[in-house]
Amino acid sequence: MKYEVDLTDVVIALSKALEFTKEELGYHHERVAYIAASLGKKLNLPEKDYETLFWASFLHDLGAGAKLVDREIYNLDKYDTNHANLGYELLKDVPFFSEVAQVIKHHHTKFIDFSSDEKYNSLAFLSQIIFAADQIDLMLLPKKSALLQQNEIERYFRKNNKILFNEKIVEAFLSLSRQESFWLDLTEIYVEERLKHLRPKTKILAGERELKLLTVPFARIIDAKSPFTEKHSLKVAALSGQLAEITGHSAQKTLIEIAGLLHDIGKLAVPNKVLEKNGPLNDEEFALIKAHPYFTYYLLKDVDGFEDIARWAGYHHEQPNGQGYPFKLKKDQLCLLSRVIAVADKWVALTEKRPYRDALPVKNALEIIEDMAKKEIVDRDIVKLLKENIDFLEKSKELEISNITEKNNQ
Repeated sequence: MKYEVDLTDVVIALSKALEFTKEELGYHHERVAYIAASLGKKLNLPEKDYETLFWASFLHDLGAGAKLVDREIYNLDKYDTNHANLGYELLKDVPFFSEVAQVIKHHHTKFIDFSSDEKYNSLAFLSQIIFAADQIDLMLLPKKSALLQQNEIERYFRKNNKILFNEKIVEAFLSLSRQESFWLDLTEIYVEERLKHLRPKTKILAGERELKLLTVPFARIIDAKSPFTEKHSLKVAALSGQLAEITGHSAQKTLIEIAGLLHDIGKLAVPNKVLEKNGPLNDEEFALIKAHPYFTYYLLKDVDGFEDIARWAGYHHEQPNGQGYPFKLKKDQLCLLSRVIAVADKWVALTEKRPYRDALPVKNALEIIEDMAKKEIVDRDIVKLLKENIDFLEKSKELEISNITEKNNQ
């Protein structure tokens, strides 16, 4: 049976990870998506344009994901285009997302800065909608009723008509703003539910390859959190895929690579000062670390078709002896491919530089991971296969990464 998932489900789920970069970001992407989609409906956009707008609004700050670590989104320049350009670069070659990338590229461009030819181009118009939606959300003070801020935001839009904002978008916004429900829908209690009714009507189904290429940008954001994890997710994905083949699961190689790319997506919730600490973690810091596979699992599990991916990715810190975290699962509760990713994650971590040590040579890393296997921290049989194939695995890892990204290794 051909594997396919609804890309809208995936976009919504993965965009939630961007909220992890800072607590104050909570529901920013959902609120921007709600405002943009409401404007799109009001403007009677063609269905294809509406679909592009919907996806782009959820992913508009993709390029800011790494930049927002330990920073507030409200401290970003409202007209900064650097993260918009980075978002474009991350998505431009992903199947189904080339137009989304174009929209994201200009979502911080003022109306007056578009050329006369560009101003009413369909993709530029979508960028202008997201720009307006983004500005509305950034102006809203979280601890004050949106209804009490309505007039001030309306004045700002009228003042900047044809300067910051397209006049058609201003007109649509002022019409929406008259409805108290528009502002009340933006509260955390309701916004996700309201968005369900604004989803594009058409399902866009993606296969394994398209899905993998969409998850690569998220892996890059995860790994960009720290110089010590550069390419970590890509390496885990590559090694997991190779070990899957060695264990006779070639048919699932691409899906386990996707799980490897996303296994640490929950780590976006962990502050860099914890990830880069040069010394033992205290109880509070270790509690933050223990939470990241929990976030990974629950972020992924509700996507229809991601059930296996969620388990493989979310269980990468479980141990056959039952002493792992966060679910305390034992070997008989862990499928083989969950144990494969756990071994791959440990191996890559041992052979990478860390704040408290240099990268370990292969010989030393093998000694440590074999000792882990004896203690049932990781699976003995998979470690045995790793050791038996280590020369091939080490020599081919860069090629495997290139195959995953479908680019010359960056």
